[in-house]
Amino acid sequence: MLDFVRSLNEAGAGGLVLSLHDGKRYSKQVLDYCNENRFPLFAAGWNTPYLDVMRLFASVLLKNEQRETNLNTALKNAVYYPENEAAYLHYFEYNGFYRNMKYIMAVLSCNAYRDKHGNKRMQEIARELHYSLERGLVVEEGGRLLIMASRQNKEQVKQVLESICGCDCQVYAGIGTEVSKLQKLRQSYEHAMTAYQLTKTAIEKNILAYEELGVYKILSDLRHPELGEKFIGEVLGRLIQYDEENGTDYLEILKAFFENECSILHTAKAVYCHKNTMNYKMNKVKEILGYDIMSNGNRARIMVALYFMKMRR
Repeated sequence: MLDFVRSLNEAGAGGLVLSLHDGKRYSKQVLDYCNENRFPLFAAGWNTPYLDVMRLFASVLLKNEQRETNLNTALKNAVYYPENEAAYLHYFEYNGFYRNMKYIMAVLSCNAYRDKHGNKRMQEIARELHYSLERGLVVEEGGRLLIMASRQNKEQVKQVLESICGCDCQVYAGIGTEVSKLQKLRQSYEHAMTAYQLTKTAIEKNILAYEELGVYKILSDLRHPELGEKFIGEVLGRLIQYDEENGTDYLEILKAFFENECSILHTAKAVYCHKNTMNYKMNKVKEILGYDIMSNGNRARIMVALYFMKMRR
């Protein structure tokens, strides 16, 4: 029986209803397996009218499927078309997600597991989140999971996602800010997307909350990416062009210099270079750029330009 139940679960069955003679019971091993894997298991009498049972199950499943479809659509509408309240408020409130409750959005992906049959790992995570979140929704959209949680604060949501991301470096997640009404889900989603995108570019962590972004929070709020490109050109353009024309790596040297607290000695150790050679290279960087890289104003401009370059990746 344990092998049979395990095979059903692995094949994606929704559960098992089995007729048992009087006095017969499922074994403890079967019950433990079903509880651990959240596999529904029912026992019916030997003379149970299965036609009536299946008709009842079909009715319940159909209603649940329609409810889930309506809620999934409502979440997408709330995120993408927040001004059209008629497309989501009614469905949310009918299912207990009221307009003035607190909500938080998160975004998650694990595209490394995608193959020609789909993404089984994402489906597993979606099921895990469904049971882990006290009150929430999980919707797959564009190769990512959109996660909405209510009645849970940011730290609780972060704890759930960290338990998933912490043991799998191929899973990336971003957590948005907490909002006080359904109509602001879009804001939380945008912040979650910003954090999520930075896990895959500038910040070497696979889970981030928007509040943790520091200076990236300010830079990511710029609505015109071309401004960042223009700023990079103004601050570092001469160095970038020199490297391209001469096959040098002075931009990488400058990055290492700022990553090591603008210390010649620490930078030389980091790039396995003698300090005198590093001194020469840094003087060459200053000569190419044509300004004092150590003045407070220019240091700030260079750091912001380097942040923009990380985000551009």
